[in-house]
Amino acid sequence: MSPDKRKIHVLHLIGSTGLYGAERWILALMRALDPDSIQSTLINLVDNENEVSEVVVAARRRGLTAMDFYTGGRFNPLSAIRMARWAREQHVSIIHGHGFKSDFFGYLAGRLAGCAVMTTPHGWSVEKNRKLQLYEKLDRVLFRFMDLVCPLSIELIAGLKSSVDATKLRLVLNGVDIDEVRAALSTNRSQTEYFVIGYIGRLVTLKNLETLLASFHMLTADKPKVRLMIVGDGPERENLENQAQQLGIREHIEFLGFREDAVAFLKEFDVFVLPSLSEGIPRCIMEAMAASLPVVASDIPGNRNLVSHGETGLLFTVGDSRTLADKIRYMMDHPAAAREMALCGKRKVEAEYSNRRMARVYTALYQELLAGLA
Repeated sequence: MSPDKRKIHVLHLIGSTGLYGAERWILALMRALDPDSIQSTLINLVDNENEVSEVVVAARRRGLTAMDFYTGGRFNPLSAIRMARWAREQHVSIIHGHGFKSDFFGYLAGRLAGCAVMTTPHGWSVEKNRKLQLYEKLDRVLFRFMDLVCPLSIELIAGLKSSVDATKLRLVLNGVDIDEVRAALSTNRSQTEYFVIGYIGRLVTLKNLETLLASFHMLTADKPKVRLMIVGDGPERENLENQAQQLGIREHIEFLGFREDAVAFLKEFDVFVLPSLSEGIPRCIMEAMAASLPVVASDIPGNRNLVSHGETGLLFTVGDSRTLADKIRYMMDHPAAAREMALCGKRKVEAEYSNRRMARVYTALYQELLAGLA
């Protein structure tokens, strides 16, 4: 890797175990940044030597510069010294962290190497994992010492105003790779007589997929020509498959597991559903809207940033499976209204949440940050 000293070299740092929202966000941003002014590198922190991560493979397939960095074990500060040495050799200007682990390593390495250090909080967990909650609490403390903190939603930045200097806070709304979605839709949809309900994402408690299965069970009682496609994997998969079996709907559901080409499945859906308990600004909804899909989502702050009820989609009360079933049924029974909401959603995403807009904002912030530290 040969650094170009004329460009701003930004190191995107993450500790990733899959290819989810934050990872796809980084890839979307890197693809949209102008290579004539910004040199982008992605490093993923791994605990096992010779590990090849999904996010690095995905980045390289997109023609991006990426590598895995062996940490020598969880939170080993000595690895920050190695990273600082690498950053100096590669003339890194800014280390841009994405998550508590990368923020920790990035802050130490950046200060040792003399780089600017910034972070983008992608959201907080609501799961009752004490270790994770402790890490996130420490991460928020670390934000005070960062050069720049750039939350991607109004709710996230509001939660940080009391603890982070206002001069360091910048709101940069989430963005989706419009070109990637368009490319994924270039092939024809499979022929089917079924109305297909779709979900793409992690299978974790936070996503509240039990509610989706319960509502789907209700729908099958009067809508026999309906199927559910679940794209993604996670610790809740076995429980969800068991629930589907107990409800007698397993044969109507496809659990497709993790797919790197997950976006390609959007063309197979008639409606996209996100029943989450908590979200930042969910890129899965943005991708669904970019693909001209009608959306039904839980009525929570992150989803409300994208879904205006009756205009760009429909909202339902969190955990209310009957109401969710009614909203999906409405989309099935009123195709013209569903198409109109899908069109409005597509316009909104292209105007306000594209990765090109996000890249322009970040380029200006990178330049501003370095000018302020000069």
